[in-house]
Amino acid sequence: MAEITRREDSDELLIKQVGQGDEHAFERLVHKYEQAVFNTIYRYIGNQDDVEDLAQEIFIKVWRNAKKFKGKSKFSTWLYRITANHCLNYRRKRKHGSISLDELTEHGKTPNALKVEPDWEQKRRVESVRKAVDELPERQRMALVLAQYEGRSYKEIAEIMKVSLSSVESLIFRARSHLREKLAKVV
Repeated sequence: MAEITRREDSDELLIKQVGQGDEHAFERLVHKYEQAVFNTIYRYIGNQDDVEDLAQEIFIKVWRNAKKFKGKSKFSTWLYRITANHCLNYRRKRKHGSISLDELTEHGKTPNALKVEPDWEQKRRVESVRKAVDELPERQRMALVLAQYEGRSYKEIAEIMKVSLSSVESLIFRARSHLREKLAKVV
């Protein structure tokens, strides 16, 4: 428990130093969180080619906004909120919002069933699920991704999205209901 507190204190100290223009502290934060940011971007965007560019933009936002960090939440929660919002804005601007199975295959993320021998039924299901998730309203999608893919607690999701706990429950319930309805015939 003390180690977790020291880590969080360290993050708070580092972001405070970043706010004062300390490049070394910034480099330490980037090194510590870059893989988590890369993974989160990939889950939202699904295109490996864009991950590094978006991560760079996100860390630039952290540098520019470090003085605005008030410590009301953990640094990692603040960073995740910046990352998620940046990804959602990117998706809004992007013309093609869905991830193709070809992109997944290209980057070695193909489900095992597709690696051995193409299973067209499985491929159709994967594409249907991905499309249904992409079609969710943004707030539902964000809550669902945070819960299902990021493993965040409802409390953390409420902090990240700046909504009440009951709103998170409602968003996730509606997202799952929407997916069940959309996918009833497919899966």
